Amino acid sequence: MTPPADLSAVSSSEKDALIARLLARVEELVARVEALEAENAALRERLDLPPKTPDNSSTPPSQGMKANGGARTKPRGKAHAGTHRPLHPNPTRRRDVLADHCPRCRADVTGVAQVPLQAYDRIEIPEITPDVTRVTLHGPT
Repeated sequence: MTPPADLSAVSSSEKDALIARLLARVEELVARVEALEAENAALRERLDLPPKTPDNSSTPPSQGMKANGGARTKPRGKAHAGTHRPLHPNPTRRRDVLADHCPRCRADVTGVAQVPLQAYDRIEIPEITPDVTRVTLHGPT
């Protein structure tokens, strides 16, 4: 509820009614702020509590903090020869796939000369002879 723009045109009894409504609204807002402050204080008290552990609560031991003994990650093994299937010597079909845009900056590279970046065989094995498609991905140099 908004008060009228020109208060000089409002009668004294209307002003008193408006003031009474505004005071009631202020009291509602003060009560709401006090309730929110009490809730905030209760939540802040909960933040100060110690964390729940298997020693001080009914949390099962399996959910407790573990010792820092094995925190190191295992180093990755190095690739060695023969880890990938070699390309088929005689593919049935070849398919050159040209890039539409640069994978890093998303710039248009349709008019730029492209070189092969990766080649792989997609092997479809029918009942009698394999259907091998050589796929060569091209991209900017």
